[in-house]
Amino acid sequence: MVKPISNNPESFEELETKIQEHNLERTGKLLICPQCGSNNVTYYMGLKLGVQYQCKDCDYIGSFIIEEEKL
Repeated sequence: MVKPISNNPESFEELETKIQEHNLERTGKLLICPQCGSNNVTYYMGLKLGVQYQCKDCDYIGSFIIEEEKL
């Protein structure tokens, strides 16, 4: 059973962390921001616009992202 997420900021940060961990496990690739070099990058949107990414450290949003193989 999935526990519900509350609307406090800590819950959303926890969810984002779990999504990043899941994506790293699933793809085996680390997403890196081309602007600041951070790996605090999440998927932003998709569909007709194509995949977009957002860096949580510098607020970069764009389709270009650096992918690095997990060691």
